[in-house]
Amino acid sequence: MVNAVSECAESCGIASEFTAALARQQQLAERREEIVTRLHDEVERLRRGEMETALDLVRHSLIRLHDQILRQAEHVTDPLGVDELRALLTALADEAADTVARTGVEKYVPGPGEAFDLALQRPVGRAAAEGPEADRTVARVVAPGFVQGERVVRKADVVVSRWDPDPP
Repeated sequence: MVNAVSECAESCGIASEFTAALARQQQLAERREEIVTRLHDEVERLRRGEMETALDLVRHSLIRLHDQILRQAEHVTDPLGVDELRALLTALADEAADTVARTGVEKYVPGPGEAFDLALQRPVGRAAAEGPEADRTVARVVAPGFVQGERVVRKADVVVSRWDPDPP
């Protein structure tokens, strides 16, 4: 009987140690969960901050563009001629391109005679080429494209020259 009591006490001791070890593991698991949750919340907060910083750049640039448009409007006292209106609108378009450039996106304008590149250019029209060497080249740019490094944000709209040896 003494042996049975001794075995029972030993089993109770092992069970008690096991229960304590299990409780420690549970505490560690809860602590890990708290750390993971805290890190996730911190990452989300940082992402929101980065997004707000990027949006602030665009917001400030658009506000500058807004202010420039208003300043230009204050100077208009008489009806504008075609050349004056063209210069004003070109200046505003350049300011908008500068705004986009501040976000890391650059304006891409292919030159006339440059080989047509479907990766960077979108054909929006067709023009007769003056000779076979001008076939599939840019005749004129309708709208510039925009690129960010190797990434094309928007293709340039171009009229493509096509050679037809037997015109109608």
